[in-house]
Amino acid sequence: SFLDISTGEFLVSEGDVVHINKLLQSFNPKEVIYQKNKRQQFEEDFGNSLYSFMIDNWVFTNDYTNELLNEKFSTKSLKGFGISELKDGIIAAGVVLHYLKETQHHKTKHILSISRVEQEKYVWMDRFTIRNLELFHSPNEQAITLVNILDNTISPMGGRMLRRWLSLPLKNKQEINKRYQIVEELISNNNIAEILSKEISIIGDLERLISKGATLRINPRECVRLKDALNALKPIKEFCARSLVKPLQDIAKRLDLCENIRIRIENEISEDPPM
Repeated sequence: SFLDISTGEFLVSEGDVVHINKLLQSFNPKEVIYQKNKRQQFEEDFGNSLYSFMIDNWVFTNDYTNELLNEKFSTKSLKGFGISELKDGIIAAGVVLHYLKETQHHKTKHILSISRVEQEKYVWMDRFTIRNLELFHSPNEQAITLVNILDNTISPMGGRMLRRWLSLPLKNKQEINKRYQIVEELISNNNIAEILSKEISIIGDLERLISKGATLRINPRECVRLKDALNALKPIKEFCARSLVKPLQDIAKRLDLCENIRIRIENEISEDPPM
């Protein structure tokens, strides 16, 4: 299970050692948690280069971890998340929540859901393939990697998404074609692409602003940035809604402008310093 505490993204999967190794290579976590009595096995399977933390064996139980997850999401069952049959994956996800409690990470309201990393949806590359293709890193000094060439993103969110897309290439032709349709539309409409680029640059790292708000760690200046980001969403939603390209129309439907929040920030927080 993988959690990005800064954005609230929470993922779960299940598979053999090869599958787990591919996930570790793709997500490159800053810290890996595992069971205390599995230290030797962990180092044999994954080496000792990863920063790790061991947790007591009793935590890795089905009942306890299910209880933690259902309590977290206010549910009676995990079926609605599509992960109920992933027994070991659920235990791993529950252990992550236990770790947050033990390390005093109590502000977790921004973790709203958990989803499954589906093996069949992606082309899985082992670490040797990722290394040899020089997707993100190169053994040669001053070498240019693939992500260096492709990453012309203008927001941290876009940069993170591009890295995820590179590490987990799609296999589904229909989903790939949706991306192509959007790219084709933006290439053929340079003016629109420029407008969208401008608005996205204003949005900045909306994911992290939201997580700061949810964990009550956001300051007034960041609240104003949040308002500006929500303002920038409006023309993006309008363009996507007017487009004849269905994948863009679908994006418009999913974009929530959060008008109540934007108006409240506008009314209650001034950008100008007091005289």
